Amino acid sequence: MPTLRASLAIVLLSSLTALAAPPADLTQKIDAAATKALAEPGAAAVSVAVARNGEIIFAKAYGLADVELDVPATPDSLFRIGSVTKQFSAAAIMRLVEQGKVSLDAEIQTYLPDFPKKDHPVTIREILTHTSGIWSYTSDGKWMSRDASLELTPTELIATFAEKPLDFEPGTKWHYSNSAYYLLGPIIEKVSGKPYAAFLQDEFFTPLGLKHTRYESNSDIIKNRAQGYSLQQGKLTNDRAIGADVPGAAGSLLSTASDLCRWEMALASGKVVSPESYKQMTTPAVLTGGKQTDYGFGLQIDEWEDRRRISHGGGIFGFNSMLLTLPADDKHADDLTVAVLVNNDSINSGKFADIVAKNALGIEVFEPKDLDLTEAEIARFKGDFAFEGIPLEIKLFDRDGKMWAQATGQKETRLLYQGNGEFRPTFDTDVKFVFDEGSSDSFVLHQGGQIPAKRKK
Repeated sequence: MPTLRASLAIVLLSSLTALAAPPADLTQKIDAAATKALAEPGAAAVSVAVARNGEIIFAKAYGLADVELDVPATPDSLFRIGSVTKQFSAAAIMRLVEQGKVSLDAEIQTYLPDFPKKDHPVTIREILTHTSGIWSYTSDGKWMSRDASLELTPTELIATFAEKPLDFEPGTKWHYSNSAYYLLGPIIEKVSGKPYAAFLQDEFFTPLGLKHTRYESNSDIIKNRAQGYSLQQGKLTNDRAIGADVPGAAGSLLSTASDLCRWEMALASGKVVSPESYKQMTTPAVLTGGKQTDYGFGLQIDEWEDRRRISHGGGIFGFNSMLLTLPADDKHADDLTVAVLVNNDSINSGKFADIVAKNALGIEVFEPKDLDLTEAEIARFKGDFAFEGIPLEIKLFDRDGKMWAQATGQKETRLLYQGNGEFRPTFDTDVKFVFDEGSSDSFVLHQGGQIPAKRKK
């Protein structure tokens, strides 16, 4: 797609909504970051919104919402938000808890009596915190590639995992489970007497003025819906379709960056659930052995740049998203919320959100090099490698004079050469591949530790 990349590099397709004027340098910095991101192969569009102290100060979209029809992305373009949906589902459960209709410590069968009992009881609280042990249907790569596009009813989808044994005794471990969160949809419907989509619309979207947030539909005509793309063997392609109900309460919502900021501000200010309920949502779960996780109810809680961060990302065929908030505290007078939505797999929404947050806070952003490689260097680095201690292989290859990487079952990503045998992937420049000095047969992956890899014989 050289024509598309060239056009994006020369003419930035963007739209700015009317809102409180952001600092001039913030706009310039985000513009520059978007221009750089969209110049990468396979990039299509990115939509960004920033809010500070209850007011949206920046909302802008860049690139193409629909590449085939040459439709620019705007702040009103709707993107699939994937697992960012989970906090909406968790808030819906907490709304029902406040109404006395759901108990967090009740077993699943209290609300879904037909769901098979397991060796250990599973509670609503354990579903919300990903400590249920329920096997996740998205962990089955064959099923996802074969059946994820089917329009399955909730009964049909639940049947794909209902008879699976628990991965572990509930409460003893943390493991992300889309199956567990999917069950929240039928529970909400059973208790409220409304379809999941209607409950969210009536309880949240309409009262909060979230005019651009809704449940996905493959058949409805949805104005301003962006299309999702993937980079395959160097070419931008339409990503695979997915049945609208397959993600369900775990990931079936569409939204805009601005609406997500509005949602997060409403959630934190007591307009969605009570302050006590929000505190429960943002308190990390503790396992039975006493170890604290970094996950509450549909929200991740961790430390970032010496601040408490509440966030969640989402990834679903052709889209990825990030919504984060940095609450005000004793050391920081202002809160900050950032939403980033992307309709391709070449731009990492989480890392882009970090850049935006740093720009808004005046924190220096690391800018990796992108050095040219000689033919001899390319020959030295490319090849097939296997990591030590984990069942993962990775292929390093060249395309148009640049190095690329593709791990088993993962998307390909371009590598930025830093010199001296060091590479950083464009998708996450905090990660490093460092070849041993003078060696072409081994490197070390720096990602939450050091993982050595050796060339396959």
